[in-house]
Amino acid sequence: MNVRPIIQPIRAIPSDGPAHVIAGIFATELQIPTADIDDSFFDLGGDSLTAETLVQNRFGIKLQTSVLLAAPTPREFGRLVASLTPTHPARQLIVPVSGGSGHEPIAMIHGISGSALFANRFGKRLKEKYAVMAVRGMGLEPGETPYSNLDEISANYFEGLTSVTGRHPHIIGGICLGGLLAIEVGRLTYEVTGERPALLLIDPPPLGSAWLKPIPDDRMTASRRRQITRKVVYWRLLRDGLHAAGLGQTRIGRHTRQKAFKSALVRAAAGFSPSSYPCDILVLASSEWSAATVEQYRGWASEKTRIKTVVVPGTHDRFREANMEAIDDEIIAFLAARDVAVMREPASL
Repeated sequence: MNVRPIIQPIRAIPSDGPAHVIAGIFATELQIPTADIDDSFFDLGGDSLTAETLVQNRFGIKLQTSVLLAAPTPREFGRLVASLTPTHPARQLIVPVSGGSGHEPIAMIHGISGSALFANRFGKRLKEKYAVMAVRGMGLEPGETPYSNLDEISANYFEGLTSVTGRHPHIIGGICLGGLLAIEVGRLTYEVTGERPALLLIDPPPLGSAWLKPIPDDRMTASRRRQITRKVVYWRLLRDGLHAAGLGQTRIGRHTRQKAFKSALVRAAAGFSPSSYPCDILVLASSEWSAATVEQYRGWASEKTRIKTVVVPGTHDRFREANMEAIDDEIIAFLAARDVAVMREPASL
């Protein structure tokens, strides 16, 4: 499903680059509540020393400090950053949802369906406070081939987000299976920058689960691996056959394309249990899955990991719609507390 006509785009991204992201960076660097994309860095209180630190530390491209003199606003600076940032093929997977500024943007990764629509269901307060970008799955559109393994998925999502914003993602969330992907994208940010990311995991699956949900005898075995692979082959052949017959855009063609995507994603993630690393994690678990997830993720966290777990009433499939406002409140409170902790303990992180 193509969700681009449904979700409101971030204002000015096509011509102004990552302007809203840079406005948030300006606000963070200058410790002010918010910055507009047409506010001058120097009018906001910035000086040459702060500009030098900003340019050297916050972007993965080489820029002279003097560029802020010629392009002092987030709009102008965003155009420059966008012109120097390589375009990555996975950029097409990043779907703008909201354009809040003054904070790091939130990247939210799809669940088992691959759709980006879930990210548009966050409440108004969260979307006004943060720029939200949804990551959809590769393989849902005609001619796309799903990524084959978790390393390939996480690396492409990481590079796609970096290409869109001009910097590496620092707040990464995921719904269901997307939580595992968020952990791996966050790991790449930590490995590249040395900075601990924030992870927002919305009812993630049990770690190491063969079927990506809590069930008895959930071990990954050779027999189960073969069963998963057979489904991948079946749906892929059916998808390709319908496409060759010119039926790829019919209802059954779209259905088989999504089933092919889901089966490939399950094969990539089934049985996966990530290694821990320094990060800040919020786990929002449904009451249906909480017994299997909260204890596991607390055990997974290292001594350098800050973790908060919240159990929200409801089943895995329905608790978000019934508790969206409460989920938004938990995310906002968690990120605010993280900002305070980072400011108080910079030397220990």
